[in-house]
Amino acid sequence: MLFFAPTAVNLLGFKVNSVDNSSVINVGPLQYIDQFVSYKRNQGFGEQNGDLSPSNIPLAVTIDPDISDSNSIKASAV
Repeated sequence: MLFFAPTAVNLLGFKVNSVDNSSVINVGPLQYIDQFVSYKRNQGFGEQNGDLSPSNIPLAVTIDPDISDSNSIKASAV
């Protein structure tokens, strides 16, 4: 079951609460072709994205022997 909050569009301005992965906000005749998104996400305390995410106050120690956990290659004809 999905719940969508009501959307209000104003000509003088607009508010965007959250833009997640592979999202695009366009104002005008723009078009993104062949968009590529690849990320690794950890949502424990806060949010850390990627392999080398800095942490100012580490609350736990994680031993991760992999140098890169999610390698990705963009292969397209465009």
